[in-house]
Amino acid sequence: MSSIFRLDRRAFMRNAGATAIAGATGGLVGGTSPAAAQSSASIPRLPNGKYDFDTPYNRVGTDCSRWDSPALRYPEGVFKYGMGVASMDFECAPCITEALQERVQHHNWGYLSTTEPLRDGILKWNGERHGLDLDPASIVISDGVYPGIIAALRSFVPIGNKVLLTTPAYSGFYSMARAARVDTVDSPMLYRNGRYEIDWDDLESKMTADVRATIVCNPQNPTGNVWTEEELLRLGRLALEHKVVVLADEIHSDVIRAGHKYTPFASLPDEAVVNNSVSFNAVSKTFNLAAMKNAYYYSRSPTLLARVNQYHRAELSTLGVVANTAAYRDGAEWFDQANAYMDDNHTLVENYVKQHMPDVGYTRNEGTFMTFLDFSKVMERIGAEAMAASHGNDTAEEYFRDWLTHQSGVYLNPGSSYGSGGEGHMRMNVASSRRVLREACEAMAAAVRDV
Repeated sequence: MSSIFRLDRRAFMRNAGATAIAGATGGLVGGTSPAAAQSSASIPRLPNGKYDFDTPYNRVGTDCSRWDSPALRYPEGVFKYGMGVASMDFECAPCITEALQERVQHHNWGYLSTTEPLRDGILKWNGERHGLDLDPASIVISDGVYPGIIAALRSFVPIGNKVLLTTPAYSGFYSMARAARVDTVDSPMLYRNGRYEIDWDDLESKMTADVRATIVCNPQNPTGNVWTEEELLRLGRLALEHKVVVLADEIHSDVIRAGHKYTPFASLPDEAVVNNSVSFNAVSKTFNLAAMKNAYYYSRSPTLLARVNQYHRAELSTLGVVANTAAYRDGAEWFDQANAYMDDNHTLVENYVKQHMPDVGYTRNEGTFMTFLDFSKVMERIGAEAMAASHGNDTAEEYFRDWLTHQSGVYLNPGSSYGSGGEGHMRMNVASSRRVLREACEAMAAAVRDV
C-alpha cells in the first residue's frame, strides 16, 4: 500500500460521502510522518511565502471521484493511486474556503438576487489574463460547460446529424452528443515530430452536409495541444466555408505550460470566423471547482447566442457562485503558483518515463494537467487485445487499465475513451503532490519492467 494514503475500505463503504478522514485513525499510514496529509481549514504558506503543494492532501473517503470511485471497482484492495479523473489533489485556494465559511454563517438559502459580481470576475479575469475584451451582455452564466454545449448541439445540429471531433478528444464530447441526440464523426490527428497535428485534408473531407458543428478543444484534452492562432484560423475558415458552427471548449485555458500561449477563439483576427462560433469556459479546472457547478459561454454573434439560449437554463447554486466569485477576485496568486508546480510535475513525469520506462511513449504537453502516455508496446507484450474479450473488457486499453491497477495500484484512464487515435494510450493526471506522483511513477515502472 502507498506510504502516502491508506484507504479504510470497510469504513468507506459504511460512511460513503462522509467528511475527510485525513489524519483520522485508519486514514493514513504514519499520521505524523512528513508525508501525512493536511487537514487544515486553509492551505498553509511556507516561510518563503509560497503555498505548500508538496504536502499531500488526503481526499480518500470524501466521496471523491478520483480516489474513491476506483476503489469500488477493485474491492480486493489492489487500487492505490487515483491518477485518472481530471481534478487537482491540492487543497483549494484559501480565499475560496474563507468565502464559503463566511457565507454559511448566514443560515438562509433563498434565491440569489444577482450574479453581477461573478460576471464582473469573468470579465476582469479574461481581460487581464488573456487580453479578451468581452461584452457583458454576451456572457451567459451556466451551471457547467456540459449543459452549455448540449444546448448548442440541440440548437445547431438537427437530430441524426453530426458534430465533428478532432481526436483523440475529451470523452465527454461523446456523452454530450448522445444527450443532444446527434451523432459524432472523428477526424484523427497525425503524430509528427513529437506533437499531435490536425490532419487538414481529413478534417475538411469530413465537413459534409450533415456535419453542422465542430468542437474545438483548446487546450486539447487529452493530448495537451495549445492551438496556435494560425491553426485556429485555418480551422475556423474551413468551418465557415462549409457552414459548420465552431463550439470552442476552453475550460483548460488557464493551465498553460511555460513557452506556450492560449489564444481565445473569440480573439482571432477574422470577424467572420469569430461570429461563426460560441465559446464555453469556466475556472473549474483552474481552481478545482467542478463540484461547484459554475461556468459560462459567450458569442460575438447575437444570433448564435440567442439560438443556444433557447435550449439553455442554468440551475445555479449560491455556494457555487460564492466560490467562483472569490476565486476570480482573490485566487490569482494561488493559481499562478499551482500552475508552475504542475508544469514542473509534467517535467518530472517526462524525465521519469524516458529514464525508467523507455518502452512507454511520452508526448510533451503544452497545456492541461493531463498527459497522454503510449503504452502500446507494453500492451502488445501482455497480449492486451486478445485478453480483453476473455476478461469482459470492450477494448485493449480497458483491459490494460485493470491490469495496471492490479500490477501497480495505479489507475489511469483508457485511451480508447477519447475516440480514434487513442488506441494504445492511457491518460494520466499530474495535478498531485510530487510525493504521490513519484510513488505512482515508481509503481508503474516496476510493473512494466516485469513484462
